[in-house]
Amino acid sequence: MNIYQTNDSLRLDIARRKIDCHTHIYNARIRDEYFSRTTGYALVMQLPERILENPDCVKTVMEDSRLFLNPCIDLKSPIAPQLEVIGSNLEAWKVVGLKIYLSYQAAKANDPPLYKIYEFAQKHKLSVTFHTGLCSLVLPSDNDIEGSNAIYVAKAAEDFPDVNFIIAHMDDPRFDDCMKIVAEHNNIYTDFSGAYETGTKEGNDVDGAIATFGAAIHSQPGTEYKILYGTDFCPPINLAQLEEYDYSIEKIFPEEVFDLIYYKNCLRAFPKLNTYLNESEFQK
Repeated sequence: MNIYQTNDSLRLDIARRKIDCHTHIYNARIRDEYFSRTTGYALVMQLPERILENPDCVKTVMEDSRLFLNPCIDLKSPIAPQLEVIGSNLEAWKVVGLKIYLSYQAAKANDPPLYKIYEFAQKHKLSVTFHTGLCSLVLPSDNDIEGSNAIYVAKAAEDFPDVNFIIAHMDDPRFDDCMKIVAEHNNIYTDFSGAYETGTKEGNDVDGAIATFGAAIHSQPGTEYKILYGTDFCPPINLAQLEEYDYSIEKIFPEEVFDLIYYKNCLRAFPKLNTYLNESEFQK
């Protein structure tokens, strides 16, 4: 048995009530592996082709009722034409948000050219997820770690209070500062998805990572309402971890807030998701 697996009865109970807010399930093979190991629903973050080829991403989402799409905005290409294509396919693609790859692509969240993305998100009730902090060990990157700082996300969130912003990866390694920003803004959420990538410090010391994440999370009151369950699942780039996240949640949070972390916070963070899901889906 995986050393990070929770007890069987608790794990099975949790598995029926999950929305993974951050995956890269971009083809049928990845989808099949994911759902052979867990149940529930998953949000798929499309990647810019210049970072990783994922031509079947949209098709994979469209073909599976458990998947929902966050199209990427490639900051190295004109933004307006990308938004036009997404706008023409919102329902067909089951779009619930947008994904921006800061760090990988040099920019700050409050750069004026990005504001047309947030205007689009506001119009269509979409959320915006940012990659923040350190990048994958295996993907090409501008390595603009400073540009992805959560302080710039906070400024954008203040300018667009009707749009929810998700700081993916808890602005690794600026965890404490990130949680302070999350606690101070009603429209900002975060996750620690991707933390256990093979070869990283966190992946090599899960219990140590849990202690670090837990300290940051508990440093601010009320953050159990702002943390999302996310795994960053994508085995081709060494992100095949699932059990580690269940183990982490069990260690960081009391059982009475598990439903918040696993799905209720996600339904609030991604209001468009309620077009397709609602809490009754998790009582079946």
